[in-house]
Amino acid sequence: MGVQALAGSWRAALAGAVALSAVATGAQAAEFKPDEVTVEPAITAKSRAYVMDIAINHISDGKLHVVDGDTLAYLGVIGTGFTGQIILSQDKKEIYVATGYLSRGQRGDRTDIVEVWDADTLQFKYEIPISDKRAMALNYEGLVALSANGRWLFVQNSTPATSVTVVDMQERKMVGEIPMPGCWAMYPAQSNPNRFASLCGDGTVATITLDNSGNVASRASSEKVFDPDADAWFMQGEQDGDLYYFVSFKGNLAAVNVAGDTAKVEGTWPLVRGADAKKNWRPGGYQVLALANGKLYVPMHPGGAEGSHKNPAIEIWAIDLATKKRVARLPGRNAVSLEASSDGTKLYAMDVHKMELVVYDRLGGKPRIRSTQVGEIALQLGAN
Repeated sequence: MGVQALAGSWRAALAGAVALSAVATGAQAAEFKPDEVTVEPAITAKSRAYVMDIAINHISDGKLHVVDGDTLAYLGVIGTGFTGQIILSQDKKEIYVATGYLSRGQRGDRTDIVEVWDADTLQFKYEIPISDKRAMALNYEGLVALSANGRWLFVQNSTPATSVTVVDMQERKMVGEIPMPGCWAMYPAQSNPNRFASLCGDGTVATITLDNSGNVASRASSEKVFDPDADAWFMQGEQDGDLYYFVSFKGNLAAVNVAGDTAKVEGTWPLVRGADAKKNWRPGGYQVLALANGKLYVPMHPGGAEGSHKNPAIEIWAIDLATKKRVARLPGRNAVSLEASSDGTKLYAMDVHKMELVVYDRLGGKPRIRSTQVGEIALQLGAN
C-alpha cells in the first residue's frame, strides 16, 4: 500500500471514530443529569463524634469535624480559628469554642473570644470577648471546662504565667481572671458548680471555689499526690461525678475526689502487672482515658521508656473499675485519643498514622471495628 493510500485509510478511520464519538457524546449528554446540591437544615444523627483538628500546618485555620457515629458519614465542619479549644454544652445543643484571631491572618491585632455554635445546624450564634492571655496550645481536654450547672466556662491562660479566665455563660461576659501559678487545666466538681480543681507542677492539686459573682471565695492545695519527676500524670482526667481518674506515665491509675475544699486521692493501683510489667507496657497518647459502663479504656504500648508517653496504642486495654482488673485487650489501631459515646455503646479512637476516626461498636461484647479518614492533625475527640 502506498503512502497516500495509507494516509487515506487513517483519515477514514479517524473520521469514523469522530463520528462514533459524537454519537456517544450526544447520547451521554441526553442521559446526563447533574447532581443537585442541597443543604440539610439540621443534623439529625443521634450519635455524633466530634474530631478536633488543629491543622498545624496552617494553624490559624483549625476545624471541628462532625461525623455520624453510626454510619461514619461526614456531617459538617465549623472553623475553630487559632488553636481553638472546644467543649459541648451540658445539654449537647451548643458547641463552645475558646479561640482567637489575628486581624491580618498571620499578623495584626489579636482578638480572643468564646464562640457559641448551634450543634444541630452548625450555625454561629454569638461570641463573648475574653482575655488575650488564652493559652495557644494543642487540643487537650481540660483547657476549657464547664461548671456542673453550665453557668461558668473556664478557659486556660498562659503568658507563660498560668491563670484561668472565668466566663459567665448566662450573662454572656467574662467576669474575672484567677491566677494559678504552676497549675494547669481545670476539673470542675459535679456537686458544687462553683468549684474546680487543677493539677500543679509540684505534684499537688489546687482547688478553687467561686462566689456567686465568679470571684475567688477560697483557695486550697492538697498534699503532694504524685511525683512529677519519678512518675508524672497525664493531664487528662476522666470524670465520674466528683471523681476524676488520672493515669501516670508508668501506668498507675489514681482516683481523685474534687468535691471538698481540698482534693483528696481515694485510691491508686497499677494498670500493668506480671508478664506485661516485664514487657514495660505503658500508656501513651494525648487523650488517654475514656469511661464507659464502669470501664476505663487506655491506649497502651510495650517497650515503654522515658519519652514514650506520646506513643500510639498497640492495644487498648479495658479496666473494670469495680475489680480494678483488665477485662479486655482491643486492637490499638495507632490510637492517641479515646472517647466514649454518651450511651456507652461505642468507643472512638484517633489513628494518628492514618488520621482515621476508628469506631469500636458493641462495647462489652466482641466489638465491630470501622474507620474513616478525618482531618489533618486531629488529637482530641468529643461525642454526644
